Amino acid sequence: MNELRKIIDQITEFGINPKVELTNKTDVLKKLLMRIYLEYLNVEFEFDKANYNEEPDFDYNRIKQNIKSNFPDFGWYSKVIDSNQMEPNVEIVVGDELDDLTDIIKDLLAVKWRMEHTSENDALWCFKFSMQTHLEQHLVDLLKRLKERKE
Repeated sequence: MNELRKIIDQITEFGINPKVELTNKTDVLKKLLMRIYLEYLNVEFEFDKANYNEEPDFDYNRIKQNIKSNFPDFGWYSKVIDSNQMEPNVEIVVGDELDDLTDIIKDLLAVKWRMEHTSENDALWCFKFSMQTHLEQHLVDLLKRLKERKE
C-alpha cells in the first residue's frame, strides 16, 4: 500500500501543481504510469462492507489546466477503436492526452482520499474498480501515445 500511495502522490502532482520541477517529465510520467499499472495487476484486498462517505468531486478543469501547464505539447491523437478489426472495417476515433491524464489523476485522487478517510481495503477496491472500469484504457492509450511521440 505504501508503494501505491507513493506512486499516486507522484502522478497526481502533475494535476495539482502547475509547475512541477522535473527534467524530462514525459519519461518520468511513462515510468509512473507503468508502475501504477503494475500495482493494479498485483492488487489484492478483502472487500470492505462498511459504508463510507463518497470522496469529494475533484475539479476536472483545474486538474486539466495544471496538466496543460506541465505538458504544454499534449493534445489530440487518433486511435483505432478495435485493433482486432482488419481493414477496411477499421474505425478511427480521436483521443486526447490531456483528457487521458486528467481522468487518471482525478480517479487516483479519489483513491488517495479513500486511503486517508476510509480503509485500506476500501481504497484498494476503489483503485481496482476504477482501473477495471475506466482508467486502464486511458492509461494504455496514453502510454501508447507517449511511446509513439516524436520528441
